[in-house]
Amino acid sequence: MRVFLLLLLGLSVIGRAAQAHTIGAPRPAVLRDVEGYAIAVCLVHQAEPYLKDQGYAWGGAIIQRGKAPIEVLTPIEDAVKHEIAKGYMAIIHVDTNPPEDKAAPILYCGEIIDTPSVRAAIQKTISKLKPFYRQ
Repeated sequence: MRVFLLLLLGLSVIGRAAQAHTIGAPRPAVLRDVEGYAIAVCLVHQAEPYLKDQGYAWGGAIIQRGKAPIEVLTPIEDAVKHEIAKGYMAIIHVDTNPPEDKAAPILYCGEIIDTPSVRAAIQKTISKLKPFYRQ
């Protein structure tokens, strides 16, 4: 019984350590800005005026921080536009009567940063921007 309790205690401590590692650390500012810019660009290219407005506001806030020349962000915009041109969209199935599928542009834009082409542009941009974020 004692061994069992020690095993449970040990697993609990390991679980808490793993959780603290993933939850406690904030993302670096450069990663937050570059990923945020990609999401903002995606929102700007949605059909809904409110999403466009939010995208412009978010992107503008990142640019106004002025950490680096705006040209450095161009590959992000190009990669996002290329991904959007593929015509994919997140769709959510809603169990209503009758059932329906709804486009989920916010979900789509939130996840666009994980597509291979956008992620590659993000990584390249981060490497260019790191010196500007050390100041």
